[in-house]
Amino acid sequence: MLVRHAESHLNHINFKDFDRPLNSIGKSDAVLMTNQLLKINFSLDYIVSSGANRAYSTSKIIAEKIDYPLKSIEVNNNIYHSSEQVMLNIINSIPDKYQCVMLTGHNPTFHHLSQLLSNETILKFPTCSMFSIEFNVKSWVDVYKGTKKFMIYPALFKQ
Repeated sequence: MLVRHAESHLNHINFKDFDRPLNSIGKSDAVLMTNQLLKINFSLDYIVSSGANRAYSTSKIIAEKIDYPLKSIEVNNNIYHSSEQVMLNIINSIPDKYQCVMLTGHNPTFHHLSQLLSNETILKFPTCSMFSIEFNVKSWVDVYKGTKKFMIYPALFKQ
């Protein structure tokens, strides 16, 4: 599952881009979206997150709510400002002992990656989007094209 980080502060004067924290809407959206995962009994074996504050904070909120150990979140700073090819390399290097993996990162890469991996046209990839893809492979090294299972984002659940 590809997760774009939740909404963050846009004030670049007080923070370097890498250090921008989630704002109150972002924190609320991360909880909202995790609740949607819990409703469908979606479980995760492994979480890999960009080290950028907003992405890592999104991962931590999700992990806490699904009882995933925070210390087990793998931080990979190559996700920050990555390309689709870098992300594919990260995916291909996931240990095969994991079946259901969440990657938390940034646009535009995650938007483009969702289209590349699913062969679908995705018109938008808002903050805190969750895009689940199923791959019919025995090893992560073989991952390239898969099938979109679902895409959810906060606006779908707000009135």
